[in-house]
Amino acid sequence: MWEHNGNDRPNSTAVDRESVEANMGSAHSIYQAVNQTMVTDVKDEGHVAVPVLYKFFISAILLILSLEWIYPVTSSNQQGSERFLSVMAGLTGALLLAGLIRTGWVTGVLIRLVIALAALCLMYGGSDPARWAVAYPGILSADMDTFMNNWRFHSISTETRGLFMMCGWSMLMASVQSLVLHRRSVMLFGSATVLYLLLLESFAGLDVYASVIRSVLWIILIQALLQLLRLNGGVTTPSYRGSPYGRWSVVTIVASAGMVLCSALPGQFASIPQPERISLEQMGERLARWAGYTQNNSIPAATAVTGYSTADAPMGAPLVQGNSIFFTAKSPEVTYWRGETRSYYNGSTWSDPGQSFEMASPAGLLRTDGWENPTYWSRIRQTVTMQREWKGPNPLFTGGIPVNVSFQDKNKDNQENLLSLLSNRDSATLWLAGSGNDKTVKHYTADIMVPVASPEQLRQLGETDKGKDPASIRRTYLQLPATLPGRVKSLAKEIMQGSDTRYDAVQAVKTYLAAHAEYTLDTRMPPRGTDFVDDFLFVTRQGYCNHFSTAMIVLLRAEGIPARWVKGFGSGVADPEIPGQYIISQGDAHSWVEVYFPGAGWMPFEATPGFTMAQGVGEDAAALAGPQPVAETPPYMGGGVAYAGAWLIARARAFAAEPWLAAALVAAALLGAAATVRMRRLRPALRIRLLLAWPRSSFPDRERLLGAAAPVWAALARRYGPRPPGMTLREYAASPALAAGVDGAVIARFAADWERLLYGPDRPLRADSLDFLRRALRLARRLQAL
Repeated sequence: MWEHNGNDRPNSTAVDRESVEANMGSAHSIYQAVNQTMVTDVKDEGHVAVPVLYKFFISAILLILSLEWIYPVTSSNQQGSERFLSVMAGLTGALLLAGLIRTGWVTGVLIRLVIALAALCLMYGGSDPARWAVAYPGILSADMDTFMNNWRFHSISTETRGLFMMCGWSMLMASVQSLVLHRRSVMLFGSATVLYLLLLESFAGLDVYASVIRSVLWIILIQALLQLLRLNGGVTTPSYRGSPYGRWSVVTIVASAGMVLCSALPGQFASIPQPERISLEQMGERLARWAGYTQNNSIPAATAVTGYSTADAPMGAPLVQGNSIFFTAKSPEVTYWRGETRSYYNGSTWSDPGQSFEMASPAGLLRTDGWENPTYWSRIRQTVTMQREWKGPNPLFTGGIPVNVSFQDKNKDNQENLLSLLSNRDSATLWLAGSGNDKTVKHYTADIMVPVASPEQLRQLGETDKGKDPASIRRTYLQLPATLPGRVKSLAKEIMQGSDTRYDAVQAVKTYLAAHAEYTLDTRMPPRGTDFVDDFLFVTRQGYCNHFSTAMIVLLRAEGIPARWVKGFGSGVADPEIPGQYIISQGDAHSWVEVYFPGAGWMPFEATPGFTMAQGVGEDAAALAGPQPVAETPPYMGGGVAYAGAWLIARARAFAAEPWLAAALVAAALLGAAATVRMRRLRPALRIRLLLAWPRSSFPDRERLLGAAAPVWAALARRYGPRPPGMTLREYAASPALAAGVDGAVIARFAADWERLLYGPDRPLRADSLDFLRRALRLARRLQAL
C-alpha cells in the first residue's frame, strides 16, 4: 500500500514497547507521543536541508516586493516621505531577517514587537529617538483613556496609530514569509500586491505602471526560486550536478527578466492611450444614488479627526476629537492662537484667492504703520515650542496681531537659522517660507498685540464713530455668494433689527445662534448645490465651530458689517507643572470670527456656544461662561488601567440595570459554551473534512496526516476505554472490546495504516493518503454518533 515500504506488515514487537509504555499511558498521551515522534521522523528522514543563503536570497527579493506597497505613496515628495520609506524598509528587512531564525512562537512575537517599537521610535522620535521612547508611554496611556471614552479609533494620536500600523505590518510580513518559505507559494501575496497597485492607479490617480511591472518581475522570480524547493520536496527528486541552488538562481533571474522585457516590447512600438481616471467624486455620487440619496439629501462624508489643516475643503464633515499635542506655548495671558484668515465664501467653503504676502525679516518690525491703539490693544510676548520641527510653507501661530518674531533654533553649524518670513498686513498672519531641509523651526518668540477692548468701549465706539468703513474693507469683507438664499438675508435683518451699535448686532447674532442651534461633532455634509449656512440655519440646526462661525459672518455681512473667518487653535490646557505654559493639541483646533470696528481694527468674537474668548475682547465673560461642548474626562487616579477598571464597573452596573439585556448576555454565554463543547466533539471529523476539501497542488505531509487523524484515538478511548499499559496500537485495536463491535474491522484497518504511516521511512502516495483520511473520517463520524 505504501510507496517504497518493502514490508507490508511491520512487526509490532519491533516497536520500542518501553518507550510506548512510558509515553502513551492514555488516549490523550497517545496523541502527544505520536506528534512528538512525527516531528523527529520528519527531521531525520527525507528532509532536504535548504541553504540559509538561498532562503536569504528569497527573503531579499520578498523585501523588494513588499516595498512596492510603500514606495508609490511616498514618491510625491511630501514632507517626511523619505523618512517613512527608509524606516519601513528597515522594519521590513529586520522582520524578514528575524523570520529566518528558528525560535519559538513566543520568542518570535517578542522579537517582532521589539523591532516594531524600535521602528516607531525612529519614525516619530526625530533627532532623539531614545528621549521620545521614554515619553511615549504617557502618550499611549492618554490614547487608551481617550479611546475608552469615545470608542473612536481616529481620536487616538498619530503615534499610536502608527504603532498599530507597524504591528499589523509585522504580522503581515511574518505570515507572508511563512507562506513563501514553508508553503512555497508567493501567488497570494503577489496577487494582493498587483491588485493594490491597480487600486492606487484607478482611484488615487498615482502613476504606478513601473511598480506593476517590477512587481510582476519579483513575483515570477520568487515563484521560480521556490519551484526548486517544491521539486526537492516532492516524491520524485531531480538530480543535479555541481551547485544546484546557484545555477537555478542564475537561470531563474535570466528567465524572469527575459519574460518581463519581452512583455514590455509591444509598448515600445505602439502608442498606448492613457487610462481614464476614475473620479472619486463621481464614485461618491454613484454610491450615494445607489444608497438612496437624492438631490435633496446629503452626500455622505468620511469622518475626520479634529486638527489644523491649511487646505480649504468643503465644510460639514463629521469629526471625532483628536488629542495629539501640536505645540506648547508660554504666555502671560490666555489667548486663542491665530493661524490664517479667510475672506471669500462660495457657499460651501472659505478661501482667500486675493491674499498677498510680502517678504519680512525676523530681525525687524513686521508693522510700523501705527495701527495699534493702546486704548484697545496691549502688547505681550509669547514663546511657542512646536511638538515637531515645523517646516515651510506653513503658518506661524500667535495669540494676536504679530509685531515681530525671532527664532531660537540653531542649524547644524550652531548658528541661528536665517529663515524667510512671509507677512500679510491685511490679515495679520505670518507664514514660514519654503526652505531647505535643514531650515526648520522648533522654537520661536513673538511680540503680539492682543485686544483689550471692553463691551462698553466697543459700544461707545459704534455710537461716536459714524464714519463709513474703508472701501478696501467693504470691497473684500462684505462678499457673499450670489446663490445665497434670500431667507438667510431676511433672517439677518430680523435678528439685528433694533441693534443700536455694531457690537450689539454681533451679540444679537451670537445670542440667536446659541438659542436656535446645537453644538455637535456628529454632522453631515449638506446636499450638493445647497448653501452651507442655509442648511445649518434652517435644516439641521446642528454643527461645530465651522458652522457657527461661518453662519455669524454671513449674517453680519448680509447687514453690511465687515467680518472675516479665522482658523487656528483655542487656548489649550494650562500645564500643571509649569506656570504660564499651555498645551495645545489637535483637539483644540478651532475657528472664530473677527469683526471690523472703524478706529479700533479687527476684534475677535466667539460664535460657538460653550466656548469663551480667552481675553474677553468685546465679550461678556459672565454670559459666555459654561461647560465646554467637548466632554471632559473626569479626574481619576492610577492612569489608564484604573480608568479601564472604572469603565468596566460602570458597564457592568448598566447591564445589571437592564434585566432583559443581562438575560440576553447570559443566554448568549450559555449558547457559546454549548457550541464550544459541541465543537470539541465534532473536532476530529471537521479537521479531517477540511483537510480533504482544501485544494492543494501537493498533498499534506505525514505530520499533518497524523495530526488530523490523532483525535480518533482519543474518541476510541472515550468509547471503549483507555489502552492498557504495554499494549501496542494494533493490539489495542484487536482487543475484544473493539473487535466485537460493528466497527472492529474498520478500527483494525485504521490501526494498521496508522503504524505504517508512523514508522514508514517514505512519504505515502497521494491515493493512499486520501484512503487513510476517508477511513479516519468514517470512523470519526461513527464514534460521534455513538
